[in-house]
Amino acid sequence: MNYIPRLLDKEILSFINEQQANKSVLLVEGARQVGKSFLVEHALGKSSKKCFSLNLEKETRLRSLIDECEEFRDFEQLLRDRIGFDAVADHVLFFDEAQESRKLGSFVRFMKEDWSRATVILSGSTLSRLFREGTHYPVGRVKRLLLGPFSFSEFLVAAGHAHLAQSILTEDSTIGTTRHEHLSTLYDQFLLTGGLPAAVLASTGNQDTSEVLAQILADYEQDFIRIFGEKDADIVKACFRSVSNFVGGPSKNSTVIPSPSSRVNARINEVFARLEAWHLILRSDQMGPGTEASHAYLPKRYLFDTGILRHLREVAVPSIRILGTLAPMARQLLGGVIENQTAIELARQGMSLCGWKKTPSGGEIDFVVKYGTGTCPIECKASLTFDRKNIRGICEYLAMYRQPVGFVISLAPYNVFTMPEDRRVINLPIYLMENLPVILDRYDN
Repeated sequence: MNYIPRLLDKEILSFINEQQANKSVLLVEGARQVGKSFLVEHALGKSSKKCFSLNLEKETRLRSLIDECEEFRDFEQLLRDRIGFDAVADHVLFFDEAQESRKLGSFVRFMKEDWSRATVILSGSTLSRLFREGTHYPVGRVKRLLLGPFSFSEFLVAAGHAHLAQSILTEDSTIGTTRHEHLSTLYDQFLLTGGLPAAVLASTGNQDTSEVLAQILADYEQDFIRIFGEKDADIVKACFRSVSNFVGGPSKNSTVIPSPSSRVNARINEVFARLEAWHLILRSDQMGPGTEASHAYLPKRYLFDTGILRHLREVAVPSIRILGTLAPMARQLLGGVIENQTAIELARQGMSLCGWKKTPSGGEIDFVVKYGTGTCPIECKASLTFDRKNIRGICEYLAMYRQPVGFVISLAPYNVFTMPEDRRVINLPIYLMENLPVILDRYDN
């Protein structure tokens, strides 16, 4: 399979080639099948250093030997004898599916402290399992890199539209009507396909993406059974369905299993916590003007990939389209899809997810993100045109906290609404979401 360039390519190659003593161990995290192995292997192939790549899910004998090591010195000698890795040399060591080893996590701190020249990368879909009970997280000794599904610009490159990818990464207001319509059509396909590489490549090859997504979900279910055990497998699937069906609304355990008992409630909470740690579900806590009121608000949850969400959600209805679905009730469902993808993009940009409510009964802002010394309210809408009634909540927030800018993420063309005291509400087409940090930098005082 041809490699599709990723936005993190330069960052990971720079880490590998960096000549720094006692480098931190790089943890490349992300859900299964987002392309972590391809990302690292591609960077290793570009480096001039001697590289060693090991998959602990496949190389079970080596994994067993690692787990038998009592001391870090034993581990070091094992690598030297078995694969020729020299801890004193400027070598690169990559462990894929690192969490499959019971012992590897306990050696991470020594990889940084004792290997002054080596570069170490660990990757896996459930890296939180790497530091098992009794193993302290190596604070200050690791660097984390989170890879998600394809962004829209990466999707465009995969689909053969590299010039458009460059356009949306460098422009925020200069896209004309014709290009806006073209990008909206392509984004419609992106929202339907999602960003998992296998689904994107199937889509660009005119194959049935629903079969690919169904197979990916089946693979996840096998992972759940292997890790959770069969008794919680049904709860895991019910959590996925609940998030898909109620995305954009409060996440309630009663939508996972009706009238859950205290014991089942505890199991649901544990499953959600694990799925969040494995980057399969994104959680957004809801806050308010008074911190005491925020304790009463339920969180919102989103799926890590919108293609998976729609595959689960649109079983009984035709696919909702940006330009083709005009019925108001049907477009309400599209609003949840837009909000889910916005959550994915904010998380990709390293922003913490948090919503805001003026009162328990109303005045909700979908997301509030921190930038520099300020905060920025963000509302998500499925509208094709800019409507001032969509910005009332944002205007109230900006006035209350004296902040300079807020955003409506929608399907309408770029537009700026100027308020008193030089405050602005920007309608940002969702296909330009990757530009958000650059725009926010202009308002950071």
